[in-house]
Amino acid sequence: MIGKPMWRILLLFPLLCASWTVAQVEHVPISHPVYEFLDRLGVEGVLPAHSSSMVPLERGEVSALLRTAASFRSSIADVGGGDVEGATLDKYLKEFAPDAGSRPGEDLVLLGAHESFGAFIAGLASQKQKYLVAYADSFITIYGELLGSAEYRSLNGDSRGDVDATLGTIGGRFRGTIAGKVGYLLQSTNGVLLGNRTFALSDPRLATNVKLNEPNSRNFDVTEAYLRYSFGWGGVQFGREFASQGVGYSDRLMLSDNAPAFDALGLSVHYKAFRFQYLHASLLKDPSPAVGLLVTEPAEANKYLALHRFQFSLFDRLNVAASEMVIYQRLTPEYAYLLPVNFFKSAEHSLRDRDNALLVFDVEYFPHPGYKLYGTWLIDDIDFKRIGTGWWGNEFGWQGGAYIANIAGLRNLDAIVEYTRIEPYVYSNREAGNDYSHSGIGLGHRLQPNSDEMLGELRFRVSSTLRTRLHYSYQRHGENVIVGDSLVRNVGGSLTQGHRSSDSETAPFLDGERVDTHRLGIRADYEPITDLFVTGVVDWTNAHDVTAATSRRDLALSLQLRIEY
Repeated sequence: MIGKPMWRILLLFPLLCASWTVAQVEHVPISHPVYEFLDRLGVEGVLPAHSSSMVPLERGEVSALLRTAASFRSSIADVGGGDVEGATLDKYLKEFAPDAGSRPGEDLVLLGAHESFGAFIAGLASQKQKYLVAYADSFITIYGELLGSAEYRSLNGDSRGDVDATLGTIGGRFRGTIAGKVGYLLQSTNGVLLGNRTFALSDPRLATNVKLNEPNSRNFDVTEAYLRYSFGWGGVQFGREFASQGVGYSDRLMLSDNAPAFDALGLSVHYKAFRFQYLHASLLKDPSPAVGLLVTEPAEANKYLALHRFQFSLFDRLNVAASEMVIYQRLTPEYAYLLPVNFFKSAEHSLRDRDNALLVFDVEYFPHPGYKLYGTWLIDDIDFKRIGTGWWGNEFGWQGGAYIANIAGLRNLDAIVEYTRIEPYVYSNREAGNDYSHSGIGLGHRLQPNSDEMLGELRFRVSSTLRTRLHYSYQRHGENVIVGDSLVRNVGGSLTQGHRSSDSETAPFLDGERVDTHRLGIRADYEPITDLFVTGVVDWTNAHDVTAATSRRDLALSLQLRIEY
């Protein structure tokens, strides 16, 4: 028998009794697959008009949504989800139960008491929810998880030849709730890179990691942390975590998770059919600022993002939303953008029109159970008098698509068709440093301006532990003409290169160095043991430079093993 070691008592992490009822107000990370599952239930009509357009959500809200779905369990079978979707629901109900961590038969706490060493080892390979530590009482909850991953990546083809890289990370996550009102998170990992450094740095997140970019360094680290105060129908938060806003599946025009996480002050409200989100964030300027743009702010000025979003759900069939984002530079935050409900675009005009303001309108429509139609219109800048003239300053982004669940009556097989178009100069700005980016990585869609993409994707959930995807996309992009290190012709093909006074007043779509790209990929996410994840990805790319009449073909592979114990 393993006894009660003194270190366990000193750490104050005993198992709690099953009567615990404290709320869960910390967030569920946006990478968690439960969001994909809830979104699918919304399309099927089990959760009418549910939207994953504003994430992350509080853990308690996710738990409530899952319990709502469970109350309509018969509907899951009726719409075609069957045993797989029911088993998936049961899996998440177990994970997000209010008494998680307190159930000896279903949970394994690594630093808790165990019947024997053999039982402990068997528990590691079981379907129990696993925690490094778990403690809760009527005042506080503390959950700790050991995070670790090993990933192998390879690329073979014309772009880089035959290269590979191996990434390993180790770290931890602590989260919980205090007094049913204050949620907290501290997550930190350290990693090491083995293999081709240049290939690894083609990953945007690694490319912006300061530690990895030090001379001869092969180490990198990532940290997220926040404090959140919840008042039931909303909350205020300060800290750093990944967030995503807007609709879309290939990516989101408004706010995606491509760039590194940033520090922000946030406010969220959820009352009946109304949702509101506000962020005021501190960003990093581009590592290599574009040459030739207007310089109006001092070099020591900080870069900020102000964002708010208003969303209404109507008739259990329709979600409509309006949003604003402003990128600006000041020595200190601008008071006009600190007011969550201010009209940012008008305020930007009154502040002498020196900032980059964007408007976004999006809609989700559920015409019938099993179907969702959605679309987004992003306005970076507009002059109604010049619409149709090809003027460079009318900068729009469009995205539209359809999600069909259980296509052709086949259970758990879904299809997504989506088109995205980003006009020249969208996200960029004529003022140096005001482009819509963080550390040089776009905050919105991964496509560069002066591009479009047609995407088709099939999703098949084989079981509650295995999800697969097959996707094909066709992209077109008009690149700026660059000779050596000099920009010879600017056609609005880069988010960091805004329009200059010497550039053409017209910007035809797809002008410049035309590159057409076909992508075909397959992905599988497998969780053979609870909290142990295996992800495999295969991507084939054929990029054809129409202007130069050359092509590049590449095959990329990745295999990742990840634990959250």
